[in-house]
Order: sequence, then C-alpha cells, then structure tokens
Amino acid sequence: MTITFTPRQGGILMCDFGPDPADPLTFPLGKPPVGVTPELWKIRQVVVVSPAAMNHRHGIGPGVCLVVPFSATLPRSQAAWDVPFAARAYLSLPKASWAKCAAVTLVSHTRLDRVLIGRGYRGDFLSPADLARVQTGLRAAMGL
Repeated sequence: MTITFTPRQGGILMCDFGPDPADPLTFPLGKPPVGVTPELWKIRQVVVVSPAAMNHRHGIGPGVCLVVPFSATLPRSQAAWDVPFAARAYLSLPKASWAKCAAVTLVSHTRLDRVLIGRGYRGDFLSPADLARVQTGLRAAMGL
C-alpha cells in the first residue's frame, strides 16, 4: 500500500493507520506510552485536506499530507467537528460515514492507497461544498 502520485486536496484515499490495538501480539507492552493503544487504527477512508503544494515528495523520501479520517461508527455525541456523509454519497463511501475532523493527522504517502471497489480503483474527490463542510469542521475542531 503506497501511492506514487501527489494527492490533491479533497481526494478520498485509504490510509493504513496500523493494526487493531486489541491484538495482544501487536501491543504486548504494558508501560505507557508504548503500551498505550493508538488513537486511530485499521485501514480506513480518509480525505486529503492539505493543499497539493504541501503533499509532494520530499527529496528521495515519500511525501506527507494532512488527512481527516472517516468513520462509519456513529459519534457518541455529534459535534461540529463530526461531518456526516450519507451512504453512497461517493462510491468510495458505501456506508453512512462521518469525517472525524478532530482526528486530523499528518501521514506519509506510504500509508496511503487508492480506494479499491470491485475490480477497479476509485478516484473520488469531495465536491467543493462537501470540502467546505470538512474545512468548517476543522475550524471547529481547532477553535479557529
């Protein structure tokens, strides 16, 4: 899993945040901070929120970009930073999902891949209106 292109703002990709923290073989350590489970895990859809100028490769290494993860789990208490998307609003989001703007994170291109649906890859991008909703959620999450 890794992309070979510069992701564009609004692009929906898959991100491998790592293994399930409930797996005792993955997280056998009990002392913090190493024994603390990660804030995000598993492979999930994300939307790229950083501008393309930031997302390019850096020297010989992979590039990085800011992403907002999606979750299909209903938030415990919905807030302005949980941006809802209806099921199939985009082919890359087959279930009702929430953009978790409070969980914005910087990731390496090596964690990212295109969304595979059936036998082909999707190249979905949020509409300008939906990207604006996510940006509003980011401002709410950061208190801006």
